[in-house]
Amino acid sequence: MKKALIATALIGVMGMSVALADHGFGGGKGVCGGKAGHGGFGGRSAMMGEMLTEKLKLNDAQKAQLETIKQEQSAKMETLRTQMQEQMKALHTENEAKIAAILTPEQATTFKQMQDERQKRQQERLESVKKRLENNTF
Repeated sequence: MKKALIATALIGVMGMSVALADHGFGGGKGVCGGKAGHGGFGGRSAMMGEMLTEKLKLNDAQKAQLETIKQEQSAKMETLRTQMQEQMKALHTENEAKIAAILTPEQATTFKQMQDERQKRQQERLESVKKRLENNTF
């Protein structure tokens, strides 16, 4: 029973690690044909801006106001994103400490190895994504 509980906890931590992993937040080229990432307005935001501009026939003053609104919203979203990432990282660290506290020394060693392997895989994925973004092969 205890082994099953520990195994379940470890699987949960591994799953949470994937969910909480940093997915490359940062500026850069997006996949929706635009300057996406958090440094620009690609993807839905760009499409929405184009749709509003075309369908509503916005004049130059309105286009400028729309751009200001989008920039303000982007700055607020970046602040929220940063706060959320910090909170999630703290929660992740807290959960790992709680799990480590219930493990035997042998289990703790295995747990540390699992974490190291996970971190290595995450780093490899990050490098792969960076290369694809640099080569624009996303």
